[in-house]
Amino acid sequence: MDNTLLISSKLVKSGYQYLERNWASIINLGICKKVAEDVSGLVYDNYRDITIEPFLGGKLAIYGFLKDGRRIRLGDLGEGVQNYIIARILYELENPKVLLWDDIEAHLNPRMLLNIAGWFFDIVEDDNQVIITTHSLEAVRTIAGINEEKAVIYLTSLEKGALKTKKLTLKEIEEFSEAGIDVRVAEPLLL
Repeated sequence: MDNTLLISSKLVKSGYQYLERNWASIINLGICKKVAEDVSGLVYDNYRDITIEPFLGGKLAIYGFLKDGRRIRLGDLGEGVQNYIIARILYELENPKVLLWDDIEAHLNPRMLLNIAGWFFDIVEDDNQVIITTHSLEAVRTIAGINEEKAVIYLTSLEKGALKTKKLTLKEIEEFSEAGIDVRVAEPLLL
């Protein structure tokens, strides 16, 4: 795939390491300041920038630099905030045509998920693609609801090595739900 970025909570540590190795070329691009300001709307702190500074034993750590001068180590924030910050910096740095995000709902509160849905809308409006995986119908409703015209939802199942898919609309998912059918459980009947 042409210039693709995969985000997964399992890969956040690798994302940290990538940022540490490339920090000298990242710091003056203005990306971290932009991401810090965006994150301020999601948490109860007011971030001015994101920096890398020495921590215990001379190791480097990523910090959120607050407007009041305090610093909060990224590792001390919730995993959802960590994942989002790393994802945003990597996305802004690499500017991929395709963003893949595995288990989008992992560690995210509803407000963050709504903000990410808005970000995805902007990405799609710029003629890029966003592909997510989730087991959460709430995540599907939130993300597809932001841009229902462009959202494509697939129910998938892997059976005996064969991938089965069914394309659904948000309206169809809602209709199944109103009828008491959870599409995640009813996949053998739907596929």
